Amino acid sequence: MALLGAASCVQKFEYDQTLGLLSEYNELSEGGGSTQVAVFSNTDWTVAMDRPCDWASIDRLGGHKSGHLVFDFEVNYGRARRVILVFKAGDQTRTLNMYQKARISDADCIMKLDASSIDAPAEGLTMEIPFETNLVYNLSEMYLTITYPDEEPEQPWIVLKSVEKDKICLEVAPNSTGAARSANVRLTHTDAGAIDSTEGDTIYSNTISVVQTL
Repeated sequence: MALLGAASCVQKFEYDQTLGLLSEYNELSEGGGSTQVAVFSNTDWTVAMDRPCDWASIDRLGGHKSGHLVFDFEVNYGRARRVILVFKAGDQTRTLNMYQKARISDADCIMKLDASSIDAPAEGLTMEIPFETNLVYNLSEMYLTITYPDEEPEQPWIVLKSVEKDKICLEVAPNSTGAARSANVRLTHTDAGAIDSTEGDTIYSNTISVVQTL
């Protein structure tokens, strides 16, 4: 009887639900590394990232019943970032927020355009503006915020063509409106915000005024 009792104590636990995770959030260090993610299921399951991600990878795209996957992530030299792991099994879906802390605080971020105003000819122009930043690993995520002192046009007439660590390239379209026009532009970056936030924290460069003649 004692032997039977001992055997029953070491029986493998079988998860009796379709899909479960230990939590909804996982905070990662800025230094890079890997972590195991436990998955609980009584059936087949799949997992995928919610967006293309060049700083993290997973070692599998699915499994059978309970198990785990390995999530590898690179050093974060910039601001906070995240990717969502989406798990599916049967009619169930669960998500895991993989949030990586920032190495550079917002107070230490530098985004400075070396210009205060631009006079653009009516025929338009493409120009490069010197740019100073320490967010060299966030360049591809930067975008242009445009405000108009007067009436907002149907289509933006200033386009951000590229962002490099020492310059940005702006393209100003030809002016066929029959009147002079102006706009205020600044470079913008939004990070992942807080770990449990649905919106990121946004920082801006200084503002440049663009005035285009007739």
